[in-house]
Amino acid sequence: MKFIFGWFLFLLSSSLLAQTQQQLDSLEQLIPQKKGKEKVQLLNDLTFYYFRSDAKKAIAFGSKSLKLAKKLNDESILANTYNDYSMPFLTTGNFQKSVELNHQALEIRSRLKDTSGMISSYAKLGNGYYELGQYKKAQQSYNQAIYFAKILGDEITLLQIYQNSANVLEAGGFIKEALKMQLDVNEIALRTDNKLVLITNYGNLGSCYQKLNQYQKAREMYLKAVPIAKEMNQQEQLAMVYQGLGVVERAVGNTDLGLKYYQQAFKLYKQLHSKTGEGIIAVNIGNSFADLNQLDSASYYLNYGLRLVKDTKSYKQIMNAYRGLSELELSRKNYQKAAEYLVLQNKYQDSVSIFQGNELIADVFGKYELEKNQRALAESEAKNAKNQLYQAIWIGVSAALLLLFVVVFLFFRHKRKIAKEELIRTKQEEHYLREKQLNEQKLSISRELHDNVGSQITYLISSIDNLSYLDEENQLLNSKLHDLSDFGRNTMQELRSTIWAMNSEDGSIETLITRIESIKSKIPIPLEIVNNLEQNYPLKSTELLNLFRIIQESIQNTLKHAEATLIRITLDEKQDRAFITITDNGKGIQAENTTGNGLQNMRYRCEQIGGEFKLNTSENGGTTISCTFVI
Repeated sequence: MKFIFGWFLFLLSSSLLAQTQQQLDSLEQLIPQKKGKEKVQLLNDLTFYYFRSDAKKAIAFGSKSLKLAKKLNDESILANTYNDYSMPFLTTGNFQKSVELNHQALEIRSRLKDTSGMISSYAKLGNGYYELGQYKKAQQSYNQAIYFAKILGDEITLLQIYQNSANVLEAGGFIKEALKMQLDVNEIALRTDNKLVLITNYGNLGSCYQKLNQYQKAREMYLKAVPIAKEMNQQEQLAMVYQGLGVVERAVGNTDLGLKYYQQAFKLYKQLHSKTGEGIIAVNIGNSFADLNQLDSASYYLNYGLRLVKDTKSYKQIMNAYRGLSELELSRKNYQKAAEYLVLQNKYQDSVSIFQGNELIADVFGKYELEKNQRALAESEAKNAKNQLYQAIWIGVSAALLLLFVVVFLFFRHKRKIAKEELIRTKQEEHYLREKQLNEQKLSISRELHDNVGSQITYLISSIDNLSYLDEENQLLNSKLHDLSDFGRNTMQELRSTIWAMNSEDGSIETLITRIESIKSKIPIPLEIVNNLEQNYPLKSTELLNLFRIIQESIQNTLKHAEATLIRITLDEKQDRAFITITDNGKGIQAENTTGNGLQNMRYRCEQIGGEFKLNTSENGGTTISCTFVI
């Protein structure tokens, strides 16, 4: 992760930094008292205040604000809401969502000719595209922000966006050019005592020096950033500095020290709920453990990091994770697995290369150098009129060079566009074909179950019921036949549930609750359902079936053995995990009965969807069964 400005750049002030938790709690208590525009503005403020410390809470406030803002006849407030709502998605690593929201804000601000707001939207778009690895689009967004910042004469904003442009240049492999721009930024930031810029600038300088193998200078730059980040309480920037120090120390062979820096960064990213930072650092920690020949720890962190960076869809970081896993399997002499990871690495290497290219030197550094020299020439012109001729010559030469760059790279841009479109089209076609084949297989199997097995079970039930009438005085025989008939009906019910699950596509918590509600009228005791989850939380079809089976099995156990008078099902969440709890007020389960097949089946179903199964029971104290899983 690079040191990118703009997440809070255009709204940040000393008063916002001074907000305490007590003040935030007071603001939250004001929400019911506000209406209309005032309520939307308050929710936007809370979204902004929480987007770094508690991103999930910020998303909740932003979602409520957006619903209200859409009902107001005020496009300016709606644009501000889109912008504020985008910020926690950057923190959590959902960069595509952030880009979409800022595009919506930009559309409104462009229509309103809100220049200041357009700068904010373009800068945030640049940050989102940068994290997605789409460097060309990132630079185009930064260029637009620079253009409007010049119109307003906003020198501080220009300084910050130039620094982000240098990061794009570095990502394209032009390290020396990026270093030159960062040193220019450093000179101005020191002169103006801009500490926020200095934190990220020292980090970016450290990154450039590290890539040029000047490790001592890199270490010096990172260490200069540490006290400033602590003084300004910039926890995310501090995490990035520790990350950079870890890279430097590992590069010079101080793997133990590098690992300690990585672990400090990992702890900070977890506190900030930054999936992006946490995923990148997990991969670095995995590689460090591999260097130390601690292969099990290396495997754990590499796979953990891969899962997180896949969520953020950052192709570059996914590629790095697969590279680490490939090298790990090579050290284990598992050559087939290493080759598989290498193929996946190359696949994402192709995806990353689509968005990069030598045109960055023209788009970024050429324009920056041109503007820099134009400013210098303008200052010189005020002192000496003779420089007018020199300025005209320089502008002419620069314009010619820029035109030459455009002609040379036009062909390559066109090729990249075609390659990108072809890649996207191929993936879409493959995904559609797989989904179509899978759905056809599921429908075919469910029809076979319904038409053949279902009809045969129905025939058996009917035949057994008819047999009971042949000898009504034989009570023993009739009792056995009645049991067989009930068993057949239960089997038919289970078959219908299985067919329902196979026909179901991915659903949500609402789908699960609807299915649970259908049980209420079929059992002899009250069944309470308490849901504290969002109704639209998505669930895969496998998750829907397994969770329903766990609930169904628990209810059946209660009815058979517990002598309970009430069953309560609770759905709730804590942090990034959801849990479903089934509680009864029965007589509990004796110790020797806690290893039965039913409980083992419930445990298996919970663990099959990546969950954690728990059983709590006591004599005369009822039984509680829970399954906690990631949502």
